[in-house]
Amino acid sequence: MSDTVAKVPEHGRRLRPIAVLTALFSVGLVPCPMRAGIIGSPITAGGYTFTNFDFSPLTGTAAGSNANGISNTGQVAGTTVDIANASTFTNFAGTPAALTQLNTGAGQVAFGINSAGDVVGGNGTNAFFLPNGGTLQNLTTPGGAINAFGINDNGNVVGQFTSGSNTPGFILDSSTSSTFTTINQPTGVTSDTINAQGINNSGLVVGFYVGNDGQVHGFTANKPASPGTITGTPVADPVIPPVAGEPGATFVFSQILGVNDHGLAVGYYGDSTTSQHGYLYNTTSGKYTFLDDPAEAFHNGVEVTQITGINNAGQIAGFYTDAGGIAHSFLASPVPEPGSLLPAGFGLCAVGLIYFRRRRTGHAV
Repeated sequence: MSDTVAKVPEHGRRLRPIAVLTALFSVGLVPCPMRAGIIGSPITAGGYTFTNFDFSPLTGTAAGSNANGISNTGQVAGTTVDIANASTFTNFAGTPAALTQLNTGAGQVAFGINSAGDVVGGNGTNAFFLPNGGTLQNLTTPGGAINAFGINDNGNVVGQFTSGSNTPGFILDSSTSSTFTTINQPTGVTSDTINAQGINNSGLVVGFYVGNDGQVHGFTANKPASPGTITGTPVADPVIPPVAGEPGATFVFSQILGVNDHGLAVGYYGDSTTSQHGYLYNTTSGKYTFLDDPAEAFHNGVEVTQITGINNAGQIAGFYTDAGGIAHSFLASPVPEPGSLLPAGFGLCAVGLIYFRRRRTGHAV
């Protein structure tokens, strides 16, 4: 990969085929104006219309971007990298046509956003909550919270924290809660690393854990009525399809990154060519649907699409890499089926920069 490609800091989130970036970025805690993203022409593929875009920061020139989450109101949260300085990155939120630079302070990465416009994130050391229009607050519960990856419309927050030598997941009822729920690895798994990535409004949690094979795999869990300790339920890995240009590719790992109120989850898998491909996963039926951004291209034999979030309207967000290895954000909306208002592509009717998003121990989870 080029040294100037857009990269998301490897702060415990998603697997990436390049090394960890130590990013130092600082902005004053003052309101920042909105600006339109750099938007490409819409492309329809796989039952979705993709809008590919990048954020243009207030200072510097961005080299691509990563959209890391999406709200039920269609807002995304994400990150860019300065083209002149790969250690400088900028967080943003909004729609592709109206993006706001976030006042996240030094080294933080925006990962999740809810309908109120509240954003959560982290830097692998401190997790944060940024209320819409407010000032960034470091999460003090749980102690050792290193990243917050998801927030729902009820204000529930999920992420990862350190506990001795372990790195379990957590659920907070709110950013100000003094108690929390610990999510441990599935039964029989000997590793001590689990990563809670998203939570829907019913309390269904998704994420990934390091398995006994040393690779990461998806899990689900349900938020309990009262804070306590719960165990993740492993999700069966996808049986990956043949992909043009990747003959003989075999499955390596899977990360589930977001979920909506219909129980439809999204994420991506990595294969033996080190390419990464997006998917939708129905938590009720166990069915996978594979989907890449149509603008994705090979760079040095590797192509990447990651789907990082999904909302209740079926819109998905994420990023892909182009022929230069540069990452670009996307927001994709389902195309209605003929004669129906129901979205196509993943069965809603059935249920009612690059950092190649993180190897989030050896896998730097």
